[in-house]
Amino acid sequence: MKPAKKNGRDRAIFLLMGALLLSAPYSFAAEPDAKNKQERAAQRRMQQMQQKFEQDVAALEQEKAALKEQTEIKLAAARKELARQRRELDKLQAEHTEKGAQLASCQREAESARLAASNDLAATRQKQVETAQQLQQSEALNKRLNSEKSGLELALAEQKTEVGACQAKNANLLDLFNEMASQHEKAELKYVEPWTGLKGVEIENRFQNARDHAEAQLYRSRQ
Repeated sequence: MKPAKKNGRDRAIFLLMGALLLSAPYSFAAEPDAKNKQERAAQRRMQQMQQKFEQDVAALEQEKAALKEQTEIKLAAARKELARQRRELDKLQAEHTEKGAQLASCQREAESARLAASNDLAATRQKQVETAQQLQQSEALNKRLNSEKSGLELALAEQKTEVGACQAKNANLLDLFNEMASQHEKAELKYVEPWTGLKGVEIENRFQNARDHAEAQLYRSRQ
């Protein structure tokens, strides 16, 4: 706008100077009528130049107003667009901050889950080791118990054999005592006793005690 205004002023000054030069008397010998004609012609040209100058100035002012209006419209649109972009930027920054917070939260949760899983895995492995140790101990105990069971079964079989032998021996002894007692009970022995059979009663009691003892051993061996 400033260069256009300056050009208009320069043009007006140039036209004004030209009009002044044309209106000056160019000969002292000229007649008054010719001088008046020249002055009137110069005035007309001056008026035309002034009108042209005013028209140019008006056109320049109109152009200036149009440019100003367009500039203001463009400036308002630019400000509006800038405000929109600022709002969009603020929105993006808020979303970025929110996403960053969410990402940090997810990272913390993932780290917590990883630590928990690592701890669970370590506990599971420790449990597996303990279970394997317990299994080995159980297998060793089972082997030892089976060995002891085999030993006990063998000892029980041997004991049963010994018990059977003892039972047979006790039965033989019982038969022997019974036979001896029956022989003692014979009447001939009572008549040989000089003291009315008292000695025979004592002998009979001894045989009876021996028989009871043998029967008791036989009963215990059968249990």
